Amino acid sequence: MGIINSSFAQEYKNQDSLSNYQSKYYAPEKKTVEWGFFMGPSWSIPSGSAPQLETGAQFSNVRERARTTFYFGFKANFFIEDRLSVEFDALFNSMGQKTEFSGFNHELGQSNETVKYTEVLSYFVFPLTLNYYLNENIYIKGGLYGATLAGAQRREGGLFGDYLDVNHLYRGGDFGFTAGIGAEAKVLFVEWRYSRGLIDVTFDDEKYYNQNIQLVVGFKFGG
Repeated sequence: MGIINSSFAQEYKNQDSLSNYQSKYYAPEKKTVEWGFFMGPSWSIPSGSAPQLETGAQFSNVRERARTTFYFGFKANFFIEDRLSVEFDALFNSMGQKTEFSGFNHELGQSNETVKYTEVLSYFVFPLTLNYYLNENIYIKGGLYGATLAGAQRREGGLFGDYLDVNHLYRGGDFGFTAGIGAEAKVLFVEWRYSRGLIDVTFDDEKYYNQNIQLVVGFKFGG
């Protein structure tokens, strides 16, 4: 009986030593820095109405709609600990909205003429977010962004319509908050992001705030 107990104790000791050895020499490496690139569709749904040019034209009906665009960018993700990281992005995004005017009023009465134009606001955007990892694959994020206006144009008609420079109607930058949820697997990651401007980006009396939703698809490296 004493021999069996001694044998059991020796086996337990050997297993404990092996576990300590594996923990010491085969411990998973901690994440440090990830970098990557991403792209995807963006749905611009600004709050407010785009500023109007003083043309003297009056319309009885105005319809505003979201604008679907495409963006691309790069990211650097710095891990503070296993579940927490700070991410810096740089991306180019086009925002704005579509507007349709109908019921043109003039000195002879009213016509059924319809005018469509698209506000095209191009920005370089720089989000800074804090990411919290719920597990190895799912994370949530939130933070702030700053943006620089690259150009503002008003396009009449379709994609190949006439463009009018309207930079003088808009301020040179934007600032706001962003939040989202993401999932990753090896080198691929997918996110949903929401961004909302906190400042009026026009010089008009009626306020206008940028707002958009993004589907992010990208590839990451490092870690």
